Formats: sequence, structure tokens, C-alpha cells
Amino acid sequence: MKILTIINPNAGDGKTLRLLSKIKKALSRNPHEFQWQVTQTPGEMRGEINNAPSMGFDVILLVGGDGTVHEAFSAIKETGLPLGLIPCGRGNDFARNIGLTLNLERSCFIPAKPLFREIDLPTVNNIPYGSIACTGFDADVNRYARDKRGYFGGTPGYIICVIKALRAFRPFNAEIEIDDYHWGGPVMMIAAANGPFYGGGMKIAPDAKMDDRLLDVCIIKEVSKWELLRQFPKVFQGKHSTHPKVILKSCRNVRVISTEKREIFADGEYVGNIPGTVSIGKQRIQIMPGSPG
Repeated sequence: MKILTIINPNAGDGKTLRLLSKIKKALSRNPHEFQWQVTQTPGEMRGEINNAPSMGFDVILLVGGDGTVHEAFSAIKETGLPLGLIPCGRGNDFARNIGLTLNLERSCFIPAKPLFREIDLPTVNNIPYGSIACTGFDADVNRYARDKRGYFGGTPGYIICVIKALRAFRPFNAEIEIDDYHWGGPVMMIAAANGPFYGGGMKIAPDAKMDDRLLDVCIIKEVSKWELLRQFPKVFQGKHSTHPKVILKSCRNVRVISTEKREIFADGEYVGNIPGTVSIGKQRIQIMPGSPG
């Protein structure tokens, strides 16, 4: 196969460039042809992906994290080329959700004849995303992480952002339509999940699957800040789902409205404000499996 390998030099605070020689050496052991591109902006990366079919490439291999993959989705969807990933970001939740290893050496193994598989590509306000779109408290946490106010990667950094965001957070009133189900009232957060993991390994939607053409929506109703912190450790194993203030629903479409201005984040990236419409089932992409996690 002819593989276009795109490196995001900003992923993981420069981790990709620090590991680049090691990655190139590991990939050279595979029976494939690799061409390398270091792209400085998301637009430059999407341009390289859009040109890949005319250059004879069979696969796009990204070296980066969740943000890198998120910014690539629109171009991947347009080209129809399979997507591979060597996870080198801070959170790497997309890699977890598709079952990839986070071990660098193992992630660089590409079979001679890989069997590609399809996953769903949901949209939030027509913007494609891979893992989870959210608004409310978890979006505020994402804002802290995005602005690097205490976040240094993985679960520990995410916990610091949780504590920082909690100080200023206030519940907000929302109206939520989940297919034919309607709920309204004060909420802490709303997450529309294609896969179970976000926040560096937190299992917010424990039963979500990347290929079942369904979203798993998690609503956390208003609780005290102390109760939120007390229940927080349960999220890492998905055991929060039995709490009486948690609603979990599977669906194809979600609509969230509110009189308050609230940000929406998807794959850890800011994508706009509510009102928000999330849909799944209309489009899919191919992924190239690597070594399992």
C-alpha cells in the first residue's frame, strides 16, 4: 500500500516531533510505501488529504491526537480513503474508542493486508466528530483543557481541569429531544457519545459502540457540586450510570436548546454554541486497525 503519513507537530505539545525518528524507524519495518508530510495548520492537513487520491495514496495515516483526527474528519469523509492513527496526543480517546493500543511500537505495526472496518461518523450542527460531543460542565472542563489551564495530558490533567471548572460552574436549564423522547429541566451536562471514552479514559457512555449507528446520550441532572465530585471516580469504570440523576438513552438524533449561551465541544475541540443538533447513521468512514489496546 501507498500510505500518506501526516504529522501534526503541535499534538501532545510537540510529542510527535520528539518521537518522529522512532516512529519512522518502526514504520519502516512494514511492507508498505510511506510518504511523510508535516502540516502546520488543520487547513494544510485537509489539503494534503484532499489531494491524496489523485497522488495514488491508498490510506491516510495520522500521527497525532484527538484534535488531529477531529480536524481531519471532513476531508477523510470527502475522499473516502481509510484512516489510520498513531496516537501521540494528550488524551488519545479516539484511539481507545476504536480499540487501538497506546504503545508506540505496537501502534506502528501495519499488517501486509489490513482488513479495514467501518465506523459511524456523527455530526453536531453538521460538523463531523468521532467520539463524544458535549455541553455543560464537561464542555467547561474541555475549555480549561483546550486553553491549557492546568491540563498536562491524560487523566491526571483532566482531573485538575474538573476541579478548576467546578468552582465557577452553575447548572443550566435545557430542553432535550432524543428521537421521540423529551426531557427538560436543570442539568449539569449532556454528552452525545459515539464511543465510550473521553477525558483521557473516562467511560461516560459505557455501552456506546463506534459502529452500531446509534448515539448513547448521557444527561446528568442538577446535583450538588459535592455530589458531582463524590460520583466522579465512578465515571472511569462507567459505574455512574445507575445514579438516579443520570439519564442514558440510545438514539439517532438529539436536539438541545437553552436560553443560556453554552459551548459545545466535540473530540475536545470547540465547535460552537447551543442550540445543537447531533445526528448519526448518515455517514461512515473506514479505519485501518492496528494492534489492539
